[in-house]
Amino acid sequence: MKKLYYRPQKISSVSLLFLAALSVVVVIALRHAPSRSQGVERLAGRAVQIPDFEQRMLRASEQAAAGFEAIHCQRTALGHRMLKIHDPANTGMVGPSMSMVTSLPGHLDAKLTSVNPNFAAVAMRLLVDAGVRPGDRIAIGCTGSFPALDIAVYTAAEALDLRPVIVSSAASSQFGANSPDMMWPDMEKLLYEQGIIHHRSEAISRGGFQDRAAGMSDETLDMLDASIRRSGLPMMDSQSDEDAIERRMLVYSQAVEDETYTAYINVGGGDASVGGTVGNDVLGEGLIRPMSKLNPRRLLGLGRDTTAAATVRVVTDEDPTGESSAATATDCVATRFLASGVPVINMINVVSLAEQYGLPVCSTEFIRVGEGGVYTIADLRRPLAVLGILFIMVSTLLVVRPPARVVDAAKKRGWFGDDAKSQPQWMV
Repeated sequence: MKKLYYRPQKISSVSLLFLAALSVVVVIALRHAPSRSQGVERLAGRAVQIPDFEQRMLRASEQAAAGFEAIHCQRTALGHRMLKIHDPANTGMVGPSMSMVTSLPGHLDAKLTSVNPNFAAVAMRLLVDAGVRPGDRIAIGCTGSFPALDIAVYTAAEALDLRPVIVSSAASSQFGANSPDMMWPDMEKLLYEQGIIHHRSEAISRGGFQDRAAGMSDETLDMLDASIRRSGLPMMDSQSDEDAIERRMLVYSQAVEDETYTAYINVGGGDASVGGTVGNDVLGEGLIRPMSKLNPRRLLGLGRDTTAAATVRVVTDEDPTGESSAATATDCVATRFLASGVPVINMINVVSLAEQYGLPVCSTEFIRVGEGGVYTIADLRRPLAVLGILFIMVSTLLVVRPPARVVDAAKKRGWFGDDAKSQPQWMV
């Protein structure tokens, strides 16, 4: 038996105006709807097996802010000139434009953007997205170029109750930890002694070209070495890029024994850690997932050829297939972890990371803890937007093709008028 269906000869202007007004109301309501809900946030935290995830992010950011303040106080005590043109918010986390221990040019916009304690929450989001959970073992490689990001990564790891193995370097690009008497080894020691962080580097290299400040003056080398000696930590001295990578991988492998790493975090553009500028260009910022697990012996540098490059296909949010990233990246610690199936978090391209997570770019004002879209674990407006679209679709359907009972009721009340042309038609 064929079904009957309703088709109006025309849709009234009133109905069309009603649908338009309804759509505007829904859009305005969604625009003013809150993006966060405590209940939804708790459910999202339980979904990643960290019910108090938001509180941990806030704790990490507060810890990072305390670290910034401690370094600011120390630099003030040392009589450092903190120029307003370089550090308009007077954070104390932006170094001089040039010094004897400056390794490379740096972008002031990136350094100013990085001085945000809420980057600790960004680091935590990336760690959780990588599959890291409380109690896991992670590896960290950092330089002095972004001391604020170094602190954010340290505090994020501690707020997640992780067990990091850290290898850092002393040299810094412009506007970083590039004051000869206050370099990253000095900052790390200060923060550790004040109880702001609870982990320190296993070893510290000079950094710079070939991870040993190759090409820098003897006076600069003495300053870098003096900073490492002041830290009281072992110095990692290498003869080449290859040697620097091998030494770092040896430190990471000896620290874990039978355990495995769940992620590797790189901060900055260290030659040995990420392959410098070339490596960062290939890998990009944020979370990089390995396409597949390759030879695990590469993690320890065993059975590996001596070529200076490694072909790595990685999966990112922008390239879920990994096809465009199937490129030859400079051999480095990051690519070796990727080749072993360990995801890499690259804290570089700071402005792009800030935009992705709703943090201010190049702020000239002091940034408070808890500010930014990074704390929105599950955006409430997204499901509301879906419901709003469905509501408009159902309303349109009811206007264009209402149920038979509704049509009959409307006809009895005279809603279609007396004009025959305006009456609904039932078609076979």
